[in-house]
Amino acid sequence: MARKKHRHESESAAQTLDAMESYGDRFVQWISENPVLILGTAVAILVVAGIVGLTGETFNGGSSESAAALARAKGDYQIAMGATPGSIEIPEPANAETATRIRSEAVTAYEAVASQYPGTTASSLALLEAAELQQRLGQTDAAVSTLERALESVDADSAIIRAMMLSRLASIHEAAGRFAEAGARYAEAGGITQYPLHFDALADAARTFAQAGDRASSLAAYQRIRTEAPDFRIAPYVQARLDELESEAVGR
Repeated sequence: MARKKHRHESESAAQTLDAMESYGDRFVQWISENPVLILGTAVAILVVAGIVGLTGETFNGGSSESAAALARAKGDYQIAMGATPGSIEIPEPANAETATRIRSEAVTAYEAVASQYPGTTASSLALLEAAELQQRLGQTDAAVSTLERALESVDADSAIIRAMMLSRLASIHEAAGRFAEAGARYAEAGGITQYPLHFDALADAARTFAQAGDRASSLAAYQRIRTEAPDFRIAPYVQARLDELESEAVGR
């Protein structure tokens, strides 16, 4: 009986992974075709991390076993929070202590996946998920440390996942008011052209560099967008600030 149950669980995991891969591929294509509808990388990255999850890149340097372990950890977290596996939106438990406990347990589970399957893309994605939860728990420094560790070990072939990590790290720095650090990480993500949101990342870099008072870096990111994607639309308030910086630079 145990053997039959194991087979059933393996088949279920495989079906789940196939569904996530198909959904992820379609979503990445939608993002690349509708960049104007994405409200900045800081928000989009959470969506990408949640539903792209296990795209084809996951298996470059990883095994179905590691991918299934990640899927189980994520599914367990979603169920504990009152959602169904694969859900995009996670409901917030009425009891704050319960939410904190569930997220803390999920961080431990994700870190266990990362430790058990080092060097795999599943490990990198697990650390990305852990960092997002750490930030929600108010553990900013821990989240930064987790992502820095993930960046050191991410597969060199997993360019999109690396960009996701950089953008997530940038958003954490930005939320903490560290705009120069945020700009640097957004700019690095924007330099990864395989990333469907790399122009969004460059726009975020220009914005946060401006907030940091780094006019030169802000305008450099802005100029790259204008040169490589002249039809790319930047949020009006950001556009106005960048145009102002550009006018000031010309007038000097």
